Amino acid sequence: MRLTRRGKAALGVVVLGVLASFVFGAQALGVIVIPVLVAVVGAAVQVRRAGRPEVTRRVPDPGFIDETKQVTLSFDVGSPVAATVEDTASPGLELDGAYFEATLGTRDLAYDVTYTDRGEHDLGPLSVRIVDVLGLAEAEHRYGHRDSVLVYPRVYALTGSTRHELNLLPEGGFEHNREEFDSLREYDRGDSLRDVHWKSSAKRAANDLVVKQFVSEEDVGDVHIACESADGWDDHVAEATASIALYLLDSGIRVGLSAPNGELETDAGADHREALLSLLATVGPGKVPDEHRERANVVVTGSESTGVRVEMADREVPFSSFVRDAPAREEVSI
Repeated sequence: MRLTRRGKAALGVVVLGVLASFVFGAQALGVIVIPVLVAVVGAAVQVRRAGRPEVTRRVPDPGFIDETKQVTLSFDVGSPVAATVEDTASPGLELDGAYFEATLGTRDLAYDVTYTDRGEHDLGPLSVRIVDVLGLAEAEHRYGHRDSVLVYPRVYALTGSTRHELNLLPEGGFEHNREEFDSLREYDRGDSLRDVHWKSSAKRAANDLVVKQFVSEEDVGDVHIACESADGWDDHVAEATASIALYLLDSGIRVGLSAPNGELETDAGADHREALLSLLATVGPGKVPDEHRERANVVVTGSESTGVRVEMADREVPFSSFVRDAPAREEVSI
């Protein structure tokens, strides 16, 4: 606890009042000094009694680059107290409205965070500066605890004609009997929006969607993807791999993944989709074991000399040909 600039000025008034009392008598001491001294002491007591607030930071779910989400700060204090609050973040997150002048204990504080870079990023540290109602005393508390936020790689829609070559993957039954409608079920995070049954969803509450389920959803083909990259190319390779993996999952194919930071067996569903994205969110440069590369149906690589390339069976193409139609012999960096 310390005095603010205003508090130091008030304390100076007390000192001058005491000195003046020797010249003008005790009456000046009572009229000027005592009220100011009481205010300063009261401010110190108020700030000290407030103590160190308990803070809970509620972090948003993982998301994609350029998404904006909300962070909420809750404070547990004995009684409402005025304070300034400032939260910070590591590079990769952009905060908006993370500085507050508020009364703690009356409401939660919320601000926006925009995801700017792929990876695992930290929110924090947080600082809280408590002041008394007159602004005479203050106490600053720093909270070193950090909360992690996961940012998925950017995902591109595969619109180029090369995407049709995914139909020929040896273990992939592309669009396998998806026309055999079975039933409706509630939407799970990660489900493809193309499977949403909009007519039925329109009859339900807002944001309460249902999706179509097909007879073949438990009997689909398998595709295993491997990804590798040179230094500085891991972001591009993660984006290409995520785009291909989600395209296959949306098409009813089970997908497995081998990456320098881990491996996922072939599977499908919303949980597996999140697991794939989470693995690719933190992948760095490096190679996968030879046996993983050899059994992969799709291999995504990236380097300065080749750009981002996709190997399938006996053919190797630039990833850009999946995103748009590219002229023959075109070399692309992503």
